[in-house]
Amino acid sequence: MRPGLCMFLACTLLLVACGAPVSKTVARGLPPVTLVASANDEVTVDVLELICQSCAEHILAGCRQIEGVASVEADRRTKLITLHFDSSLTNRARVLAAVDDVVASIP
Repeated sequence: MRPGLCMFLACTLLLVACGAPVSKTVARGLPPVTLVASANDEVTVDVLELICQSCAEHILAGCRQIEGVASVEADRRTKLITLHFDSSLTNRARVLAAVDDVVASIP
């Protein structure tokens, strides 16, 4: 086996073993929030839990509370949420993590 390949496999195994923390939605057995589209100050995510009006209102209210988010639009039919944010206050990764937290908080 080539030494470079061995090193690559060893590093890959180490990264997998250490791994990133599991998202709160996955930890609760819910499907994760999935990024569909992104721009400098906008993200669109697929939220499978956007089913009933009550869940939609809960998710939208929570998303409006995310620091740096200027507006939130939802389409229950397609289960998509678009968040517009101020890129000087936050970034895409923080917004996605916060949306994941909001979805995980659905009772």
